[in-house]
Amino acid sequence: MLKLIFVLFTLLFFQIECKPIKVTEENWSDVLEGEWMLEFMAPWCPACRGFVETWDKFSDWSKDLEINVGVVDVTENPGLLGRFLTAALPSIYHIKNGEFRQYKGGRKESELISFVDDQKWQEVDPIPWYFSPASIQMAALGQFFKAAMAVRDIYNSMTKDYGIPEWACYVIFAIATILAGLILGLMIVLCCDMMLPSKYVPSPTEKPQPRPQGVTLQKEDEDADGEESETDIIDNSKPADKDGDTKPRKRRVKKAD
Repeated sequence: MLKLIFVLFTLLFFQIECKPIKVTEENWSDVLEGEWMLEFMAPWCPACRGFVETWDKFSDWSKDLEINVGVVDVTENPGLLGRFLTAALPSIYHIKNGEFRQYKGGRKESELISFVDDQKWQEVDPIPWYFSPASIQMAALGQFFKAAMAVRDIYNSMTKDYGIPEWACYVIFAIATILAGLILGLMIVLCCDMMLPSKYVPSPTEKPQPRPQGVTLQKEDEDADGEESETDIIDNSKPADKDGDTKPRKRRVKKAD
């Protein structure tokens, strides 16, 4: 009797251990070590519900294949949905030592086993570095997905729980977006002003008044020659005309030698 209980306990223990590992936003970095087969699914997806049994049976082979089999619920982990940029459900990824490949083969248990056991994943090109879920840009995209899901939850709560009309929700979100943009712009301006302060510009009353051009030129002539140049009009009068008037004759200005 004790032996039978021990056998049943052992089978139950191994059955629990062979269930797919739930990967969340908190422990997702575990997939960067070792070899993994990771499924993205959602409870509301009919194709995902039909694939649950196959994925559970495939996870029973994880010990023999020496891999980890995980599953991600995108409804609870929208950040991972953004990191992996998953566009269809269910989606499967093969991960080995931080290198990501998307599985696009058949959905039968034997085909999944062959993909790992025969190392067919080597025939698939890895995801480029700029789309790698471990990169900074994809981490930022994951945060945007989380923010979008949070906004959607707020919208559903406003329409269903509080009975706010849809048009009023759109107006509220529009005003909130404008205010958030203004606050963000103000913060950016303040940060730039603190890091790169502008130079002091004196007011017009503080600026020195420019000297007349003629005075400046006359002073330069005095400094250069030590004497003033002949700038006056020399009065060499012509003989008087019939009315007795005399007109001055102008000469060109000569500078002092």
